[in-house]
Amino acid sequence: MSWIKIKYISGCYQTQYWLFQCRCAQSQNERDWDIAVNQLKADLLHSDGLYDSEVVSSQTVLIEEWIQGEEYAIDGYYNQDGEPVILNVFKRLFKDDYDTSDRIYYTSKLAINEIYHDALKFMKNIQTVLPLRNYPVHFEIRKKGNRVIPIEINPLRFAGAGTTDLGYHAYGMNMYEHYFSGMKPDWNRILEEMDDRIYSFFFAEVPLEISLEDVARIDHDGLRHEFEHVLEYRQLPFQNDRSMAIIFYRSEDLNENLQLLHLDLIPYLTIKHLVFN
Repeated sequence: MSWIKIKYISGCYQTQYWLFQCRCAQSQNERDWDIAVNQLKADLLHSDGLYDSEVVSSQTVLIEEWIQGEEYAIDGYYNQDGEPVILNVFKRLFKDDYDTSDRIYYTSKLAINEIYHDALKFMKNIQTVLPLRNYPVHFEIRKKGNRVIPIEINPLRFAGAGTTDLGYHAYGMNMYEHYFSGMKPDWNRILEEMDDRIYSFFFAEVPLEISLEDVARIDHDGLRHEFEHVLEYRQLPFQNDRSMAIIFYRSEDLNENLQLLHLDLIPYLTIKHLVFN
């Protein structure tokens, strides 16, 4: 039994993923596939027009193997000499092996040390195929044992939805300033000066089972109090794409993140009352 992933050929939201389980029985496969395709069609109709086609394109999808392993998100660029420069290192946290949400990314000294050299080697390998210069890139890789597998490469941008700003809160770096000024971070110094805390990004979305039209408001004060040490809380207009808040926060260890992965966001929604004439 294996899994495949269906996703937009271009897009910046991990929520635009669908998982399909391949079973041994062909008849069961066909039924599961029909369900997956119908769900895909419904989601494509819903999302079409929400974003410019350069941001999220619903015209073409990619079918690929579901890759296991620890996942990391990297912001970087190639300087004027083609040298790869890493600006951000984040680790993605999941509820289980088949979770596809963008709820939590985090960084720490341990997370950076786990993948930095592998990520830099990956960027150098890309350079042997594409001689890039003055080129920003955001890419995601998974690591299982000693094997590093690319998930996706996003040209001409850093991490979406403000995720890239986690680096500012964790190690005081302005990614855009570094890129436009051609600066290279001193990662040895950064790691020496960093504390042992966990710095995280939480992406709060209106749950899919709730219709956006039924939501009157969000209890941002209540949601904020779920976090022990908030570094920055950004309220978002949820009416278009379910994005209701981005929270940057600091923790002593990963326990808070493991709890927040399972946080039910419905109690922080005020649902409109139905009125019958």
